Amino acid sequence: MHIVFVCREYVPTLRGGGIASYIKETAVNLVKRGHTVTVCCASDDTREETEYSDQGVRVIRLSGGDFVIPGIEHASIIKKFRCLYRFFSYRRKILKTIETLHNVDIVEVPEFGAEAFYLTRLKIPVVIRLHTPTLLDRNNAGIKKLSIRNFYDYWVGWQELRILPKFQYVTSCSLSLKRWFETCVPKLKSNIEVIYNSIEIDSWRSEKDREYSEGSILYVGTVAEGKGVGDLIEACRILRSQNMSVTLHIAGKMGAYANSLKKEVDGNGEIWCTFLGNQTRGCLKDWYAQSKVVCFPSWWENMPLVCLEAMLAGNIVIGSSNGGMAEIIENGKDGYLVPPHNPEKLAEYLRRALEENEASVAQKRANAYKKIKENFSTDVILDSLETYYLNVIEKNAASQDIMG
Repeated sequence: MHIVFVCREYVPTLRGGGIASYIKETAVNLVKRGHTVTVCCASDDTREETEYSDQGVRVIRLSGGDFVIPGIEHASIIKKFRCLYRFFSYRRKILKTIETLHNVDIVEVPEFGAEAFYLTRLKIPVVIRLHTPTLLDRNNAGIKKLSIRNFYDYWVGWQELRILPKFQYVTSCSLSLKRWFETCVPKLKSNIEVIYNSIEIDSWRSEKDREYSEGSILYVGTVAEGKGVGDLIEACRILRSQNMSVTLHIAGKMGAYANSLKKEVDGNGEIWCTFLGNQTRGCLKDWYAQSKVVCFPSWWENMPLVCLEAMLAGNIVIGSSNGGMAEIIENGKDGYLVPPHNPEKLAEYLRRALEENEASVAQKRANAYKKIKENFSTDVILDSLETYYLNVIEKNAASQDIMG
């Protein structure tokens, strides 16, 4: 098959997140299986357009993106409106780029960013991959309300939901996310297929004896309020008030909220809490190895790859009971699930995990490895993905024949 992935971000990028990691690993491994893969993504510098090969994947970085990255381009008030005045032109460029490619069998595009806006015009099948929509409210697992502060995001998020019912083929990275869409987007007529994100086991599994510090806690991900980072810091404060010597390292993309948290922590002289900023995959492996517990206390989460990474790396993982992490972690067996918005309860689980002996940690590590190998490994997931793609291509061809 010739498979095209469309995405707003592709490694390496300063805008990278879970979608970038998913597409990178999926694309490279599909090439290893003999498929032709093209990735159409945005260039960090919206003035530049480049094309190159990445481990056999053809990468086309498009110019004209609807964003600006300070430090790469000069920021201005006008450029802040790019999500509006470049929205349509950039998505037309995506369509035109795909139309120039030869022998494309199928296209996959995230719902995030509504980059499929014009792709209903293609005759080849388009699969919408659900990751996390802009309008998902992590506070109540509903739809965010419009306000002056979120006008730009709300407008783009509304486009994401508005175009979804136009597409016949939709996959979701978690059952929780599928249920959210079925509840919040009632016009969505497609049967949503759940195909979990995969992980390359050998890339993350640690066979070496770990030399972590007993009180070490790590957070990995975007440093945002809805990710529960503030709750995690507060939980660590509770533990330290109980004379438990804990350290917290926070690795991930920083923004206004993260900077305000850091300013508060620095102002309090809380040297036990360190903000690391964005980390390369190689550096993350080192941080996993140095930490006993990795915590993801999001108010709601879909299917974070970092959760699987940490479990494979041998950490005790504490995740939110809201959303897709409850589909990964079995409470007490291969990690812990904690209710969100509850620093006191989170502190209890952190203490429990930090006080576990080596035998208990080793058992959780073995249980986590078995589960991931059977349910989330690259071979298992790509078998399902290939089968799904082939079925979609066959159905699309049949419908084209009927239409003449």
